[in-house]
Amino acid sequence: MDEAPLRFLFGTVPEAVPTTPDECADLLDADRPGASERELELRATVAGQVLGGEHPDVWRTAQRLLEAGLSREDALDQLVGAIVFDGESAEPVAVLDRLPVPGPDALAAAYVELAREHGPVPIGELAVHMIARLDLHPDDAARLTDQAEERLHDDPDSPVVLLSPDLVVHVDALTAGIVLTHRLTAAERDADRLDLLTDLAVFARTAAPTVDGAALAFDDDGAWVGPPGWLAAHRPGDLLAVRVDPDGAVSVEAVDDEPVAGPALLMTTRTAYDEETEETGLPLAAEDLVLAVLVRDPAAFGRPRPPLVELAATTGLQHRDGEFAHEEAAWVRGEAFGVQVRLADAVGTERAAQASTAYELLADPASGAPALREALEMLEDPATLVGVVDELAGDESPERIAALVAAGDRLVAVAGSGGRAAVAEYVAAVAAERDGRVRDAEAHLRAASLAGRGWGLVEDRLAWYESDRGEAAAAYGRWSELELPDDDPDLAMVRRFAAATGPEPGRNAPCWCGSGRKYKQCHAGRPAVPPLPERVGWLHRKALAYLERRGGTDGDVYDYAAVRDPDPVVALADPLTLDVVLHEGGWFGKFLAERGPLLPADEAELAAAWTEVDRAVHEVVEVRPDGLSVRDPAGGGLVEVAERTAGRELVAGALLCARAVPDGSVRDGSGPDGTGRRFVGGLFRVPDGRGPELVDLLATRDGAALLAWVAAAG
Repeated sequence: MDEAPLRFLFGTVPEAVPTTPDECADLLDADRPGASERELELRATVAGQVLGGEHPDVWRTAQRLLEAGLSREDALDQLVGAIVFDGESAEPVAVLDRLPVPGPDALAAAYVELAREHGPVPIGELAVHMIARLDLHPDDAARLTDQAEERLHDDPDSPVVLLSPDLVVHVDALTAGIVLTHRLTAAERDADRLDLLTDLAVFARTAAPTVDGAALAFDDDGAWVGPPGWLAAHRPGDLLAVRVDPDGAVSVEAVDDEPVAGPALLMTTRTAYDEETEETGLPLAAEDLVLAVLVRDPAAFGRPRPPLVELAATTGLQHRDGEFAHEEAAWVRGEAFGVQVRLADAVGTERAAQASTAYELLADPASGAPALREALEMLEDPATLVGVVDELAGDESPERIAALVAAGDRLVAVAGSGGRAAVAEYVAAVAAERDGRVRDAEAHLRAASLAGRGWGLVEDRLAWYESDRGEAAAAYGRWSELELPDDDPDLAMVRRFAAATGPEPGRNAPCWCGSGRKYKQCHAGRPAVPPLPERVGWLHRKALAYLERRGGTDGDVYDYAAVRDPDPVVALADPLTLDVVLHEGGWFGKFLAERGPLLPADEAELAAAWTEVDRAVHEVVEVRPDGLSVRDPAGGGLVEVAERTAGRELVAGALLCARAVPDGSVRDGSGPDGTGRRFVGGLFRVPDGRGPELVDLLATRDGAALLAWVAAAG
């Protein structure tokens, strides 16, 4: 076969020409890691049309686009965007002949600019402006404007929002020159932060806010954090008037005379709320309420008014966590809708309805045995099971965990045997994990393994437990049965130790795990593992496996990853990202608290010592084949680090940022406590001249700030 189509589709010539959609998808996934399932599906469709020969016009169009100067990626995107036809009509040729059309970036840019010029504008009217601005063919107009709408209105950071009834609003244009008020609290003043969750929610969109020339940071709790004392001139309870200039400059002034909302503003506020929620019946976000008021009265916030919370309360609205509603039923609907959205994100749209039904059945304490068995059948799909259990755990408050434990117990009681029993025991196992009872969880997993007879979800989790226990051979046996790739990090790690276990100790000898008990009373029947220093990498891998398998960690992982690099594949490929989640993000302490009872005693003790070691800048004093001699520039003594990989690219005098943790060995002149040291997690060379700056940053223990610094440093 001609190699040109293969290079075009996959970026390379595969060893064998793919003949099935799955084979195409595997090659496409390798070509564009991190692509969504939908994107891969559409690209696979294009690949099938090119390779199958049933649509020769597709390949001819691809060649024409390439000859016109489009890159391979842009040409593929053009073809993917044109997949709106079925293969039996004459329409495909007409659509292809009109390519190229404006790409996604051009469409989005035009949409935003037109919304600024004409907004607030009905979405249908904006589409007409799009056709005229981009000279779109009438038959392409609906498809292309839909692409722009989907891209912009599904993005929480989009400069445009959609209000009722289908009104497109350019936020910056609509809010230019407004002033919003907020009552300062003592906690805000003392912490140099200003809450943006409700009264000032619109201002949270400001890209680069500054105050008196100093940058304002946006923290995880939805607040501006400013330079020390930037709010000190104000007293708790003061009504602050806040403005943001087009360049992002923020001004904060105390309002001397309390403003009063007149009848017109009150009526506009309540009318805006009622019309925005009429169709959905859901709570309304604070930002949307402000925008809806401005749509109806552009001058509403041209001068200081009462804070939004107080203004809304006067109209009969309740406030909770940055949203407003007029009755309890709306809050109930809002919570149910939130569950549906989160489950759809977790399990995919195809499984979302089934996941929602299963969730409702398990969350209802009144569900009887037939309903619970119905839920168990729905949960035999692993993705649905994991998503529903995570949603049941929620914020992991004691109340949510108690409810999850109770649900697991009810399921086990009614499950019977076979697949339903495996699902029930799995739910009970995860509930016990989140409740801090890992030994009970392991018992449930072993019961699930017997019932599930090799069910991959259970076998993987049970192998995780065996690995944490130091039972490399047992873990390797389970993971190898799952046909994991050879380079899977867990499989590769336990493979190494499964082959390296030592001879079995005598029955009355001290147990190899370091517990202090006799071998016959502790790990009888399981041979000794290698010395503790050789298990440092395994211990760190156990912490990473905890992040991957524990559940409830994704939010923090992806928040930190987004700071490191916009592409999550790139961000998570940097070992520093996950090590920051573990150390600065606090998850290593949680790992030790939850999984510590499973770890060999010597590993648990070593892990506890790691929690005392912060990331630091080290000066390389000497590079040897077996390690490094480094010194903390802040005045620490010489430390010997067993490090082979990093040392190959280092020279004396270089600065290295890393965590030099104890490795369990005892060597004179190593760490300050006489123990040997090893670098774990991400380490990186510090650019010349930037050591002092990084030392100051590390003192804050701000993981997000560190990752942002690394990203900016390149």
